[in-house]
Amino acid sequence: MGKKRCMHVLLWLIYIYIQCVLAGYWSWILTTSMLRRWLYHYELSSAIVRLVTLIFINWSCSAFISSHYGSDEPIWKWMTICLILLSSNILKLMFASSAKYHRKSDEGQSSHINHRSTAVKVLVLPFTLVVFLTMFASLHHVNTIRERSVELAHHKVEIPVATVHPELADAKVRVMVIIISAWTPKSLDKRRIFRETTLQLKPQDSDEVSYFYRFVIGEAPSEQVKLTMGPKVEEEMKTYKDVLILPTSDLYNDLSKKVYQSMVWADHWDFDYFMKTDDDIFLRWDTIAKEMAELGRQRRYWRGLSYWNIPPIRNNDNKNGELDYTLPIFPPYTAGALYILSRDVVHLIAGVGGPRMFVRNEDQNLGIWLFPYNIRPILDRRIQQIDVCEDDMIAKHFGDFGEADAIGGTMYDMLANLKAGRKMCTGFKSTVCGFCYPCYGKNNHWKDWNFECDNVKGVTLLKQPVWSVIN
Repeated sequence: MGKKRCMHVLLWLIYIYIQCVLAGYWSWILTTSMLRRWLYHYELSSAIVRLVTLIFINWSCSAFISSHYGSDEPIWKWMTICLILLSSNILKLMFASSAKYHRKSDEGQSSHINHRSTAVKVLVLPFTLVVFLTMFASLHHVNTIRERSVELAHHKVEIPVATVHPELADAKVRVMVIIISAWTPKSLDKRRIFRETTLQLKPQDSDEVSYFYRFVIGEAPSEQVKLTMGPKVEEEMKTYKDVLILPTSDLYNDLSKKVYQSMVWADHWDFDYFMKTDDDIFLRWDTIAKEMAELGRQRRYWRGLSYWNIPPIRNNDNKNGELDYTLPIFPPYTAGALYILSRDVVHLIAGVGGPRMFVRNEDQNLGIWLFPYNIRPILDRRIQQIDVCEDDMIAKHFGDFGEADAIGGTMYDMLANLKAGRKMCTGFKSTVCGFCYPCYGKNNHWKDWNFECDNVKGVTLLKQPVWSVIN
C-alpha cells in the first residue's frame, strides 16, 4: 500500500511540473511576441513599460488564482493559469500577429507567418500532450480511489491483543460504558444522582453480559476550579472509585476531544462493546443488557438515534454553531445521549493512528471519523431529548430544566415507577412526539419542526436550507 501511494503521489507531482512548464512556455511565447510588436511600434522605453505592465498583470492573475484555490488544490490552479495563457495566445495569434514584427530571412525575403502552422506548433501540440497526461493521471487517480474505497469497505480490522480490565468480568458480551461528565459543582451532583437512580438498574454481571463503567472528566479548566473542586473530586474518587481523569480539556467546546481520549483509553482494554452516554441520562441498563445478550458479539456495529444530511449551524453565537467544518452537510451521525460501538469500530477511531478532525459537537464528530470506513449507524429511536418521554425508551435525557415540573418528574421518580411496576413515563409529560415515533394523540408532530424520519437512515430535515461551504 505504501509503494502504491508513493507512485500515486509521484505521478501527480510530475503532472503538476509539466503544467508549470507549459504555463511558463506559453507565457514566454506571449511575452516575446508582444515585445516584438511593441519594439516595432514604440520607443524602447515605452516598450519596456508595456513589458513590465504585462509581467505585473501575469503575476497578479497568478497570485489571485493561487489564493482562490489554495495550496491544497495545485491541479486546478495550474489548469486555470494554462487556460488563461492559451486563450491569450490564441487572441494574440488572431489579432496581433504580423510578418513585419519578425526579422528578415537570410535571402532578404520577408518572413511569412503561417498561422495554422504556428498554432499547431505553439499551442495545439503542447495542449494535446497535457490533455493526454491529464486523462491518464485522472484515470489513475479514480482507479486508486476505487481500490482504496473497496479496501476500506471490506477491511477487517486486526485488533491487537489488549489487557483484560480487572473490573470487567468475563462474559459472552462485555460492555464498557463511558459516562461523560465535568468538573463543575452541577456535574458533581449529577454523578451522585446518576449513581442513586439509573445505575441501580444495572444488572449483576452474569455469564451472558457484564458491565464496566467510568465517569470521565478532563483536566481542571483553571487553577481556581482545581482549588475549589479538587478536594471534592478526590474525595469522590476515593469513595466510589468510578471517576477517570484524562489528559484532555474539560471545556464544553472541547467535548469531542474528551470523547476521543475516552476511546483512546478504552482501546487499551479488552471488551466487546463501547457504550457512551452523559451524566444526565437515565439509562435502561436492564433492557440494554438483555438486547446485548441476544445480539452477541458483532463487527462494524454502530447503533443510536441517527441523523443524516444535516447541515452545520453557521452561527457562532449558538452553542452548537460550527464554523470550522467547511462542508455543507455532516456525514451520518448519532445523538450523543447514547450510542453503542463494537470493539473494532472503537479501534478504527482511536487505534489506527493518523490525524483527527475535531468539531464542536462530539456526536457529529463521530460521524466524521467513521465516514471513510463506510460504517453506517443503525437507527434506534428509543433515545430522545429532554422534552420527550416514551415508555420503551432506553435513554431519557433530563438535563438542566429550570422548573421542577418542566418534564413532570426527576430521575428518582422514573426509578420509583420502574420499581413499583409502573410504566416508566407515568407522571411525566409525554405530550411531545419524539423523532420517528407515531404522533397520534400528541401535541405536535416532528414534521412541524421541519424534520423527516427514514426508518433505516434516521432523522433528517424535511426542507433543506441553502447549503453553504466555508473556504
